[in-house]
Amino acid sequence: MANITLITGGVKSGKSRLAMRLLEEATDSPCLVATARRTDAEMNRRIEHHIASRGEHWQCIETPLELPETLTEFQGAVVVDCLGTWVTNLLIETPGQLEQRIQDFTAALQQRTQPTLLVSNECGLGVIGADALTRRFVDELGLLNQQVAGLADRVCFCVSGLEHWIKT
Repeated sequence: MANITLITGGVKSGKSRLAMRLLEEATDSPCLVATARRTDAEMNRRIEHHIASRGEHWQCIETPLELPETLTEFQGAVVVDCLGTWVTNLLIETPGQLEQRIQDFTAALQQRTQPTLLVSNECGLGVIGADALTRRFVDELGLLNQQVAGLADRVCFCVSGLEHWIKT
């Protein structure tokens, strides 16, 4: 089984920065597997900020939907950023395939042999969403986070830029 690390936390909690630092400590050839889409100017600025924050030695694979296939095909050490965005993409673009895609993802994850750092939002600490899509997103991501935490060797919860290792 691969060396799997799950890093969760709220928006701007420091989880991506931590994942990138840990991967740079583990390998000389880090790779970011990015799940975001450039959907508007604000998202484009976020993506550009992520690009600027990592060195030129980073490889980047953009995969908004095909995360299981990417993890199977690319066997090097990776940071996947982020599972919440991937689940959002699936719910918007292929909602009927969500369960199968998550099964494919966890199977691909278990077959990896290189360090795999997974960034995910912890969104279950707030109020219940006002609409059905938001409630489904929170439920699905919470269940996915639980599955991944069960598979992971290490789990970290980031709060205000501070690391809280809850599984080591």
